[in-house]
Amino acid sequence: MASPKNSLKSIIIIGIIIIISLIVITASFRDANFIKSLKTRTSDIFKPLQEKIFFVFQPIIKAINNIKNFFGLSQKLKLLEQENARLLQNYSENINLKIENDSLRSLLDIRQRKNYKTVAAKVIGYNEGKLESEVTLNVGKNSGVVEGMGVINEKGFIGIVILSGSNSCRVRLLNDQQMSIGARILSSRSLGMVEGSSNKKIFLNYISKSDMVYTGDIIITSEFGTYIPPEILIGIVKKVSDSGTNPYKTIEVEPFVNFKSIENVLVILEW
Repeated sequence: MASPKNSLKSIIIIGIIIIISLIVITASFRDANFIKSLKTRTSDIFKPLQEKIFFVFQPIIKAINNIKNFFGLSQKLKLLEQENARLLQNYSENINLKIENDSLRSLLDIRQRKNYKTVAAKVIGYNEGKLESEVTLNVGKNSGVVEGMGVINEKGFIGIVILSGSNSCRVRLLNDQQMSIGARILSSRSLGMVEGSSNKKIFLNYISKSDMVYTGDIIITSEFGTYIPPEILIGIVKKVSDSGTNPYKTIEVEPFVNFKSIENVLVILEW
């Protein structure tokens, strides 16, 4: 059992604690400046230590943040590259679709302007070598295509069907060394033969030296083809020269058609 002396001592200590607590609480409510002052003094006391800690650890913190940012940027860069690749693919697909649509519209316009019976075709193969220059189309006898028929696109004459299967055909291009079709100079109406060559250049042959031919003259198909209508654009005169012993001019022709970029064409069935 506790003695009266110890009990009195405990009561006194509890009383002191209660009084101090009441003073602190009262001061907190009555005078907030007391707490603010206490905080300010504490900050002043720890300021030198805080500055030293900051300057010591700041480079380390920066290095850690830079490493985090590096890996974060790497991931962002990867995502941006993926997004860029997706956008480029969409752009390419849209451009290709537009080009194809424009080409088909032009071909449709040719069909409407000219009284030709034609069949639309697509290039599915390209063969260029020293001895030949040909393309393969996705139409054949089942579509009415036979050997000798002319092939055109929106820019002009392309070539002649030389072999027709059931659902495909081979077309000899204008620059093939075995190609030869009747042609005229639009301005003078002089008649000659457009022929290919082993170096893939195209020439208008059998034009007399006495005929007037100028660079830039337009060359068109003649009216003597069985399957090839007259006045289809072939190209323009690129170069004209004379040889002392040759009775004909040497006329190089620049075709309107870029044979390496043809995709959509028309095969002329009747005219």
